[in-house]
Amino acid sequence: MHTLAIDIGGTKIALGVVSNGNIIERCQLPTPKAQSAEQFAHAILAHCQEWLAGVDKIGISTTGLVTEQGISAINPGTLAFPAPFPLHQELERLTDKPVAILNDAQAAAWFEYLQLDGQYKNMAYVTVSTGVGGGLVIDGKLHTGASNLAGHIGHTVIDLNGPECGCGLKGCVEAVASGTAINKFARESIREDISNIELFELAKTDPKAHAIIERSAKAVATLCTNLKASCDLDAIVLGGGIGLAGNYIDLVRNEVANAPAPFQVPVFAAIGDYDACLLGAAFQF
Repeated sequence: MHTLAIDIGGTKIALGVVSNGNIIERCQLPTPKAQSAEQFAHAILAHCQEWLAGVDKIGISTTGLVTEQGISAINPGTLAFPAPFPLHQELERLTDKPVAILNDAQAAAWFEYLQLDGQYKNMAYVTVSTGVGGGLVIDGKLHTGASNLAGHIGHTVIDLNGPECGCGLKGCVEAVASGTAINKFARESIREDISNIELFELAKTDPKAHAIIERSAKAVATLCTNLKASCDLDAIVLGGGIGLAGNYIDLVRNEVANAPAPFQVPVFAAIGDYDACLLGAAFQF
């Protein structure tokens, strides 16, 4: 059984063919501007047309809020979807294959949970990438909530006087810790054209660069301890382009370890590495 997996992020779309839990084909493209579901679907299929004959189904993981009607943006600053945006229906129409769709971090959470072989019944997956997202597994079941909002933990507030977030709240984890946020801080305080790759390299020797990354890691660590307090989690899995970069996970772990004992929780690197969301897309079926 072969699944075409599609992972839609704020800056890139990853595509892969997944069989028996392994990615056997993979490519990626910059995320196009979402003008319509039809346009977006055609842009995706143009990059994987040769794979379609060999796949049985299509799994989508995507940033944003996913409902039966389609995708909508919690934070349009990360990726704006015109409403309605029924991408799953459009892909099903164009390919005549069954399509499943889930929020990217929810999908990754379920994949990562399955890799833990039942060691932990209550866990969260936290992705720190263009935005900050999450997925919750409670009592061995993926918890999405009545409106599929559960897991949008990047929009929990950790600083009442913090920067405004594109979601409309102020001081969200996403507004402080995301790749978008740290790049904004770096451009303001270091250099206008600095990339996050350059920022992490510079942080090895430059205290100002290190402080920007450390601020992000502290925000994510606070999120982890809040999740422990609210859900009594057994473990947290960290992923995403920022979450897995450099020594970021060690900064988060150190902050969590300094919290009072009841709020400490083990933090593991995603087994799916940078492709946890892509693999999660395939594991919906």
